[in-house]
Amino acid sequence: MDFEVPEDPAMNLAIDEAILLAMSREAAPPTVRFWRNANAVVVGYSQSVEAEVNLELCERENIQVVRRLSGGGAVYHDLGNINYTIVIDANHRLLRGLDIGKSYQVLCSGIVESLRDLDIEAVFRPLSDVFVADKKISGSAQSRKKGLVLHHGTLLVESNLDMLMRALDAPRAKTQGKSSTSLKKPVTRLRDELRLEVNTATLKSILAEGFAKAFSVTLSYGGLSSLEEETAQNLYRDKYSREEWNFWR
Repeated sequence: MDFEVPEDPAMNLAIDEAILLAMSREAAPPTVRFWRNANAVVVGYSQSVEAEVNLELCERENIQVVRRLSGGGAVYHDLGNINYTIVIDANHRLLRGLDIGKSYQVLCSGIVESLRDLDIEAVFRPLSDVFVADKKISGSAQSRKKGLVLHHGTLLVESNLDMLMRALDAPRAKTQGKSSTSLKKPVTRLRDELRLEVNTATLKSILAEGFAKAFSVTLSYGGLSSLEEETAQNLYRDKYSREEWNFWR
């Protein structure tokens, strides 16, 4: 599924959960989705926004702050990222019998395979990252509900790394003598590894082929069902667009 609402990161997150809920009702198939956000910080489910995010900068630069359903660290998104979401039954043949650590390795293999198809030697590193040499190029997080796994991650393509570092450089963390928990690892971008610009549409096709190869599946394109659209609208209205969700402590 190639469906995105780049200017509204809250809706992008609502769509992810809507797919999960539709699958829980057996009204949607296992899904791989590619999407982008424009100028957003997405924090993990249990994180403190004030401890992870430079809110003054985000307000000044019109960077939206939203909270996702899954755990993990805060990430900065712009149109130089491509994000992916996998929603799959926890008992699917790909995951059956695996612990959480192994499930990350399997579901991140789509990124690893795609990068190798671009002649970039990428490796998975526990718990949830993909590295090129000693630099992180992709991270991921999971939520498990109703016997399903919602796994989503991001691939740094040509993201603004200066803005990434500044947006995740939280003043509150500094005053406590700490750094943001989301700023621990050096990063790299696909453009830097390839030394050329990559067309987004072409890259999404490469990713789709890489995920299909890694999972030994055939992916077919599809949009949101009417149920998923309605559920996403409700989740957006009642949850993801609301400060009570995005900024709770």
